[in-house]
Amino acid sequence: MTTDTKERILQFVKLNGRAKVKDLVGFLGLGNVAIHRQLKKLVENGELKRLGSPPKVFYIIAEKSQEGALGAAVELTKIVNDTYLYVSPSGDLLYGMDGFGVWAKKVGRDLGKAAREYVDVRLAADKFISTNGYVDATEKIQNTFDRIFVDKVLYKDFYSLPTFGKTKLGQLVLYAKQAQNMELVKLISDLTRELIVKIIKKYKIQAIGWLPHSIPRKIQFLKELKKDLNIQIQEVDLVKAYSGQVPVAQKTLSKLEERVENARKTIMIGELGQKFDKVLLIDDAIGSGATLNETAKKLKELGMAKEVIGFAIVGSMKGFEVIREV
Repeated sequence: MTTDTKERILQFVKLNGRAKVKDLVGFLGLGNVAIHRQLKKLVENGELKRLGSPPKVFYIIAEKSQEGALGAAVELTKIVNDTYLYVSPSGDLLYGMDGFGVWAKKVGRDLGKAAREYVDVRLAADKFISTNGYVDATEKIQNTFDRIFVDKVLYKDFYSLPTFGKTKLGQLVLYAKQAQNMELVKLISDLTRELIVKIIKKYKIQAIGWLPHSIPRKIQFLKELKKDLNIQIQEVDLVKAYSGQVPVAQKTLSKLEERVENARKTIMIGELGQKFDKVLLIDDAIGSGATLNETAKKLKELGMAKEVIGFAIVGSMKGFEVIREV
């Protein structure tokens, strides 16, 4: 009976392109509870996909991954599954080979060859990640500015990779901010907590400064991340203050000198409090590094920090190219 019901549901969805629960109730002559039970199993098995939210929920046939085309390349598949995320035009988060298969088909690439190329690029990028779990980008920022005030710059991963675009973590940061999605913020918190705590211990950090966002949003990404991380440590009060009539986001400024000016004139120390030997500045994404450097300058000039470490969740792989989307 169960198998027959399952096959009839799949047949209905294939014929009609989609189905709602009430459609299946009429078609099968079963109750809502029984239909929901079967649909739940079909979604869990990857045979159907659930779209929408109550009261308008639809079920469609799920796209099949091309993972089988990789044959015995188990390790390659594992790396893709662990590190890749594709965000569809309709907002679906497709992880690992499921997402990579969709991407490969979209751009007309052979799945096996593309996956091997992706793994090569990902492993090459991973060589820059130290055994401590972070990219040390200090030398790159030293080559960007004439005067350096931030003593060290670290980030967990690259924002994007050559050919393949945004990394898994880059995608999560981008859409957590744009969609103001609390679930994604929580996921990023889970992925970064251990590393941030390790950095605090390694560099004997005494206080954290959370860099303020340029554009006001109902849900501010770093504020929510701070709540989720719940790290018990003193805090340096950083605020964004504009002299002009409109807030200008760093991402809209393409010239380095404009980014420096934006950071210098808009980032302020709110409360002049305790002085610290070492302060950790946390940002979501490093573009030019201007915000970190200018904030470090202000902290040092006010005597609030002797040493400043900068950390971002993601950063540019090539120097400090401008990140326009985040």
